[in-house]
Amino acid sequence: MMGAAMKTRFKLSAFFCLGLYSCICTSMAIAQADYSMVNARDTVHINNCGSCHLPYAPGLLPMKSWIDIMTGLESHFGSKVEVSEENSTHILAYLEKYALAAGQQSVMGQLAKDLPDTPPLRITELPAFIVLHSNTAELLELKAMDRDSLSACASCHRAAASHIFDKALLQVGVGDGPLSDYK
Repeated sequence: MMGAAMKTRFKLSAFFCLGLYSCICTSMAIAQADYSMVNARDTVHINNCGSCHLPYAPGLLPMKSWIDIMTGLESHFGSKVEVSEENSTHILAYLEKYALAAGQQSVMGQLAKDLPDTPPLRITELPAFIVLHSNTAELLELKAMDRDSLSACASCHRAAASHIFDKALLQVGVGDGPLSDYK
């Protein structure tokens, strides 16, 4: 027969192992969510949007912003964009499936922090984006940096075309080494 102390140790060990297992499973679920969001690809989106600029990942903006962008293609940041009705409907469905949403368990989900009721149309105007890039000018050793220059994601985020914005892969366009101290 087990003594009381032995039973208590056994229960504590079992409880600890259960907690550890729960943390590992939660981490794996979050990693899977990250992986699935990052690897979402759509050739219609890539061919239509990517013909002029980086086909931005849907998870970089909330759906409200994407709707405003897609319905404003007559004057898309100063240019008229023509997309067929069929392609527009397809792209909107793709954007809706993977758009940024509050509480999202993904790498890009952190951009949903402090979203205003009427979110901006530009990724560079999201409150969390501004915070995450607040030290960019300093890291690039520039005195100042205008917000427009931050729209060239691929100049520092070399895997941006694959929707990967990992800090560990960050490399400045004007330098030759990774930025390990990126905020």
